[in-house]
Amino acid sequence: MLTSIYVHIPFCDHICTYCDFHKEIASDRKKRNYIDALCRELVVHQDDLVDIKTIYIGGGTPLSLDEQLLAKLLETISQVVDTSRLVEYTIETNPNNLTASKIALLQHHGVNRVSIGVQTFQSAQLKFLNRDHKLADVTNGIQLLRDAKFPTISVDMIFSLIGQTMAELDDDLNKVIALGVDHISYYSLILEEKTILFHMYRKNEIEPNDEDLEGAMYERVIDTLQANGYDQYEISNFARNGAESEHNKTYWLNRDYRGFGSGAHSLMDGKRFYHEPNVRRYIQRAASDDFQPTSVEVTDGLADALMLGLRLTKGVSVTELNQRYDTDLFARYPELNNHINNGFIIHDNDRLFLSRSGILLGNIVFQTFVEVT
Repeated sequence: MLTSIYVHIPFCDHICTYCDFHKEIASDRKKRNYIDALCRELVVHQDDLVDIKTIYIGGGTPLSLDEQLLAKLLETISQVVDTSRLVEYTIETNPNNLTASKIALLQHHGVNRVSIGVQTFQSAQLKFLNRDHKLADVTNGIQLLRDAKFPTISVDMIFSLIGQTMAELDDDLNKVIALGVDHISYYSLILEEKTILFHMYRKNEIEPNDEDLEGAMYERVIDTLQANGYDQYEISNFARNGAESEHNKTYWLNRDYRGFGSGAHSLMDGKRFYHEPNVRRYIQRAASDDFQPTSVEVTDGLADALMLGLRLTKGVSVTELNQRYDTDLFARYPELNNHINNGFIIHDNDRLFLSRSGILLGNIVFQTFVEVT
């Protein structure tokens, strides 16, 4: 049963040096045509959206849309989804895109969670990442949300930035904790292909932190956030008072979801569907209601369930996976026993979950499932 949808807004006011998501800087006309096409896709598929529990509007920078386009999108979603039944309704934003009127618009349509891209509070690092906000923008945006009694506030942060010191990380941690938000996502910097940073790396213009420093920084993040009331429930995610991301759990639990918009992905009945990441062609195809995926991939459900589920600190149920995929987990992946013996995975009653060392070296564990598929 489909209970989650993702809606992609591939527009930004500027391009960050580290970002490899499908995004672009577009004209107002192109944005209007895209929102028209996106709304049409939602309407065409509304019969599939009768039991939706979570919605996530991501990007790009969704809240960079002007209020007219944002209102059109939110109104269309309200027409095709019974938003009164939603458990969680999230939208992404940059700090300086938050205004009182946009927040009121979000609340009017039932949005109850906002994810703010902060990344760091260090001015030099923000400039290097091509971010255009300052600490004041973050605090002002969060105050606007609090003034409106917005239910849940999450922020995204990055550690192990190029040249970042442990002292800078500590400063970032102190500042993000001082915000008192409900949820923090804290990711290590990854040099993704097709990003400005990756090209700089290829030209030997930058040098990433070594693995030991990155590992030490990750442990500092975990220890500091947990000491300040943020429970680590996933490798990169920390929540206070149960404010875990229900939508993202759809991904980590390998459940079906549907993506709308250019470049969006879906998982349905053991197959992954992909919309081509090209806004112009998406708009052209929408003119004839052609929203068929440009590619389809049959997945190895068990491998995906393990790689995603083991990201959660509570791990996975052996019995549930055996029943769901009609298999014997340890017969399919005998290497699991080695990971248990070397202390990367803990087997407690029916559950498998990563130990602290397993969390730090998760890729070693995950490679087990990649090699079998």
